[in-house]
Amino acid sequence: MSSRRFVTFDCAGTLLKVDWAPGRFAVECARACGLDFGDAEESAYSRLLRQRWQDYEELNTTRDEATLDGFWRQLTLDWLAQENHAAVTEQVLEQARERLLEKFEVFEDVLPCLDALSQLGVRVAIISNWDYSLHRILRAKGLTDRFEFAIASLEEGVEKPHERIYRIALDKLGAEPHEVAHVGDDPVDDFNGAREAGLRGLLIDRSLAETRSPRLARLTDIPEVLGWTS
Repeated sequence: MSSRRFVTFDCAGTLLKVDWAPGRFAVECARACGLDFGDAEESAYSRLLRQRWQDYEELNTTRDEATLDGFWRQLTLDWLAQENHAAVTEQVLEQARERLLEKFEVFEDVLPCLDALSQLGVRVAIISNWDYSLHRILRAKGLTDRFEFAIASLEEGVEKPHERIYRIALDKLGAEPHEVAHVGDDPVDDFNGAREAGLRGLLIDRSLAETRSPRLARLTDIPEVLGWTS
């Protein structure tokens, strides 16, 4: 059996079901602390984040979790100060820490898929348009050790579908493009992006009744679709 088998995965929508909107999440945490926040406060938070997004992108390239956690702390403080509630900043942040993982759920077909690929000697990694928190979420969900590495786009300064982020993954794997299949849920970022970089692209769409390559109804169909049955 050839050892030259590689699969890279997108994360959000592929490995993890994600219910994440920063402004809405901030309001949920504030309301849990007794604040009567709603659409106006959500818009204010989102506006602040947009204004600081370029700085946040640059901070991600430092890969320093303490610095990046500090960004969110300061953003939360400034947002609450605008609403005359700076005094509850720590309580809101504590709510955020407690509630964050509830926003991410591992799809049921992920672990069986990874088990099957492992038995076949397939090497796997993650290429995700995500920030530094990708690693924290993967650790919390028990997925970190199932992959050789996870690439978060904001840390690299380039996002899918750009070819360069796929090239970064290929270099880390020591693989040639034709040896790698990339699986994701986005037709542009994952399917077209992978193919333009020379990888084989597969699309996961769990609304399908059955798999018809290159569309997967479930991740566990990957070995069969790729012809890796032994």
